[in-house]
Amino acid sequence: MNRASAAATVTGNAPAGRCSERVAPLRRRRIAYFINMFPNLIETMIYREVGALRALDTDVFTFSIRRPDPSQVSAEARHFFEGTTYILPVGPLRLIGTHLRALLGHPVRYCAVLLEVMRGTHSRFRDRVRTLCHFAEAVTVLPEIRRLRVDQLHAHWAVGSATIAMVVSRFLDIPFTFTAHAYDIWRDQLLLPEKLHAARLVVTCTDYNRRHLETTYAVPADRFRVVYHGVDLDRFHRVESRRSARPVILSVGRLVEQKGFDRLLRACAEVVRAGQDFRCEIVGDGPLRGALEKLASELDLADRVHFTGKLFQEDLIRHYADADVFALLCMPASDDDRDGIPNTLIEAMAMELPVVSTTFTGVPELVVDGDAGLLVDAEDVAGAARALRALLGDAARRREMGEAGRRRVAAGFTIGGSARRLNEVFHELASAHPSKPPVLDGAGAPEAGRAC
Repeated sequence: MNRASAAATVTGNAPAGRCSERVAPLRRRRIAYFINMFPNLIETMIYREVGALRALDTDVFTFSIRRPDPSQVSAEARHFFEGTTYILPVGPLRLIGTHLRALLGHPVRYCAVLLEVMRGTHSRFRDRVRTLCHFAEAVTVLPEIRRLRVDQLHAHWAVGSATIAMVVSRFLDIPFTFTAHAYDIWRDQLLLPEKLHAARLVVTCTDYNRRHLETTYAVPADRFRVVYHGVDLDRFHRVESRRSARPVILSVGRLVEQKGFDRLLRACAEVVRAGQDFRCEIVGDGPLRGALEKLASELDLADRVHFTGKLFQEDLIRHYADADVFALLCMPASDDDRDGIPNTLIEAMAMELPVVSTTFTGVPELVVDGDAGLLVDAEDVAGAARALRALLGDAARRREMGEAGRRRVAAGFTIGGSARRLNEVFHELASAHPSKPPVLDGAGAPEAGRAC
């Protein structure tokens, strides 16, 4: 990314003996993005968002708590390693040095911020330990944030990354915002009330999430903005494929409880009993893989269900192209974890696949039942089986629903549209709350304005 500020200088011809008027150069907005791990194979929406924002009028400086294994990152995302600041690991000398400078330079503020976060909402002792670590990590990046002279801080996920953004905001008086997604709202509520009330604006990816946060934590409605995730329609589009006579059900996601793969397997067993031929391909990996493979064997599905494992994005597109129906039966996990709108549903619809999913969480905000797919109750395995049978047996209906799904994605779930909407939110914040660049260590920068 070109981080040089865009400049346009206008100089007027002033009469002799009077001051000349100098207009400040226009400068691209500068935002520090905090992410738990970046780039991440299972968080494609974040690196796509960063790329799209950089293509607009915003400089995005990425800060990642941890560095992913490059071999586990898609080829399309590997260039994001360059320019990303990785907070961990941090050497002991640097850790001690930055904390001593912060403590000695601003002792009252240092102690006040530390006390604030440690006294905040934590459900377990280990969460307080996590917060202490995040406070320590935040202080180590203060010099870099000062150097970059950013206008705003933004975090993805309301957990460690948002804690760091909030701490940096407290130290440097820079406004912060964050995007809340899924587990960070429902399961891992680390300092969540404090962050909701401290952030200038809160972005979330579904209206379902917004309603929950607004009512549960008594946050004014005007503090929230809903920005849906999006996909690149130039990348995800229908391609010609040699489909076999045996229709294919595709499902993609981490093999975790809230994805509902056990219900999908039981629904597939009912489709078999009804005499419908098909093959089911499940793409992804996770802690439930062994249990799901065992369940498939118990349901006599071993010759119909194939567990592909984890795939990179560039390999996944071919599997979308070869499928006839996409199924993801979202449900609440036993620990209350849940999805917002799974990105794989958006990708499948962009690829003109009809979908079978549930009425749970934000899914109905994407899928209009009977238009781009069929929705059932999260507990209704029989209903899911009927929906799969209806689509597997009707190629014309699959084609109509697939076309409707792509139109739906094009209307409100593209990465370009999502980035523009988020950029509008950032500019709205800038207009309502003009921020001062952080004071540098030593002499401040000269102000632009009148020069005599």
